[in-house]
Amino acid sequence: MAQSERRLDALGLAASAAFGVAAFFALAGWRFLDPSNVGWLRVGDRAMHTLGWWFFRFTPWGWPLGVNPRNGLEISSSVALSDSLPFFAIPFKLLSPLLPETFQYWGIWYLSSMVLQALFGYLLARQLRLSPVASFLAAACLVFTPVFLWRMPVHMALSGHWLLLAALYLYVKQLPPRLYAWPLLLAVTASVHAYILAMVLAIWAASLLERLWRGRIGWARAAVEMLIGGAATGFVMWACGFLMTSSLGAEGFGFYRMNLWSFLDTNGWSFMLPNLPSSDGDYEGESFPGLGVLLLLAIGLLVALPRLRVVFGRRWLPLLLAVIALGLFALSNKVVVGNTELFTVPLPAQVLNFASMFRASGRMIWPACYLVVLLAFVLVDRRLGARALIALASLALVVQIADTSGQWTRFANEAPATSSTWPTPIKAPFWSLAAKHFQKLRAIPVKALNDNWAELSYFAAFHGMASDAAYLGRRDDRGFKALSALAEAAVAEGHFEPDALYVLDPMTAVPVRPFVAPADLFGRVDGFIVFARDGKALLASDGVDLPPVFPDMPSLPIGTPVAFAAGGQGTPLLLDGWGAPEDWGTWSVAPQAFLSLSRRPDAPGSTLHLVLRGYASNPKEPQETDISINGVAVRTVTLPLSGDLPVDLPLPPAVAGRPDIVGFVVRHPQTPAGADPHRDPRRLGIGLISLSLLSAPV
Repeated sequence: MAQSERRLDALGLAASAAFGVAAFFALAGWRFLDPSNVGWLRVGDRAMHTLGWWFFRFTPWGWPLGVNPRNGLEISSSVALSDSLPFFAIPFKLLSPLLPETFQYWGIWYLSSMVLQALFGYLLARQLRLSPVASFLAAACLVFTPVFLWRMPVHMALSGHWLLLAALYLYVKQLPPRLYAWPLLLAVTASVHAYILAMVLAIWAASLLERLWRGRIGWARAAVEMLIGGAATGFVMWACGFLMTSSLGAEGFGFYRMNLWSFLDTNGWSFMLPNLPSSDGDYEGESFPGLGVLLLLAIGLLVALPRLRVVFGRRWLPLLLAVIALGLFALSNKVVVGNTELFTVPLPAQVLNFASMFRASGRMIWPACYLVVLLAFVLVDRRLGARALIALASLALVVQIADTSGQWTRFANEAPATSSTWPTPIKAPFWSLAAKHFQKLRAIPVKALNDNWAELSYFAAFHGMASDAAYLGRRDDRGFKALSALAEAAVAEGHFEPDALYVLDPMTAVPVRPFVAPADLFGRVDGFIVFARDGKALLASDGVDLPPVFPDMPSLPIGTPVAFAAGGQGTPLLLDGWGAPEDWGTWSVAPQAFLSLSRRPDAPGSTLHLVLRGYASNPKEPQETDISINGVAVRTVTLPLSGDLPVDLPLPPAVAGRPDIVGFVVRHPQTPAGADPHRDPRRLGIGLISLSLLSAPV
């Protein structure tokens, strides 16, 4: 390479890196680089990824390095399986003594990913013999590809698309890569994310075939590369903790798929083009390359279609086969176009079990999406020349950035203001005092996704406690069964661990009440019901005095309606999940809501009469609510869009000293605000107007 060309490449790389930095500040900004700014990480899966890092950071080192036992207890796995980016988590844990208590590395990761996306995009385009200027434009389009930008704010570790570009770069490299190149890339990818690793492995296999087929390497060299690459990948996956569950499978294969017209479905990423009909779960197969790239590709196909046969030669056929295989897997065995499922391919159970490891199969289309971007540039360059390509690609880049701006500008605009803490209802001094005496924070009932998982995990992580109220990317089924068995034994037989503080829901608190001893802690704090064996005695010196779980109240009279309007007699019966009483009654403001009834054991009442109303902003989706009494499902009601609904429920025999807990599970809570932040932001579902006890069944 001539010295002048090397200088141009140095300038091209510098310009590409600068473009990646500029793109980061356009998408996010300085405040996301602030390691103490964690407020924006409280949303969705970002909370799971961040909590995994915090638990990992504050837990003593284990072996393998990525083990994360406090994050989930019986269902705990590793920092890898909470998608917390071991590539950063392990080295930053080594630096933990030098870091502030509140520290996040995701802003650094975003910036690194955008810069590396641009750099490898440039290198890849240069290996395809594009000019330095055209290569810079290609790199810029690769940065502003929706499949990359859409993923960044959602699943943060999956922002490492530069690893896919690095794999494609090694494939197209004119000179065979050095022996360490592929093993190094595989090792790094194994410390980032398993989905990206699967795609990089497929491209590596194609690269080995291509080099062997064309005589660029011999079998001995290929064997050594496979040995080193396989060993490096396996070791890093083990060390990071990817292999720590009894099964890596999960539900969702065939649902989180690619739609047949995903390349044309903008999914909201275009001002000019409409969204196409799609099915639930198809968003994982997002592969719209952007309007600018589509325009450039259309021009390239019009002028260069007869030369497409080159892809069937030895140079490109292995890569084509790998991408086709990944694309077929992306479609899954349930092939859909729009919102119509065309057919289902029956697969053996063993194949489905394997496929379930990558349940979001739609993601496997990403390499094909990036090849489409590059193909658009190459076709125009080969037929129209470098100058025409630069002119057309410059226009395409402007269109690409402008047409997608409605989406990529939302990230910074919607993120909360800079904050070094998360909003949490856990505020009372009680919690910090309890953390000094208890090593575990447990939540019953056990759920795959506990209603308060983020708040409880956030508290536990920063107070040196372990918590089973965890949300993980992969959950160990055997561990979940063991955790469920422990919870069932605690509720049914009173087998509570002495070193654990339990958080219960009202339905669980009812059967627990008979096991409460005088020295036990059993009360309410910050809207939570807490229980701890001998907790009252342990916290006595701290002056802890919690309100009772079930406040004493007179038995309900027979036949007299009790109102839930402001100032009504029913308001003391409201437990969890209700809003402030209004002039007509009260709304549920959570997916679950509970109320408590007290009856005389000898009372003849046997029917509970409720007057309800429903909130539904969508006329096509009336409000459905499941009602239970003392944990036993009794009825599902569909509430009218207007007017009130009387509901009669049979009551079990009354038990002295034990209230009845009526639970409401709202299937579709909705917010009046919609897209307007100035309207009521609550999630409403069921309106409670009154109740009364009837002396005989209705």
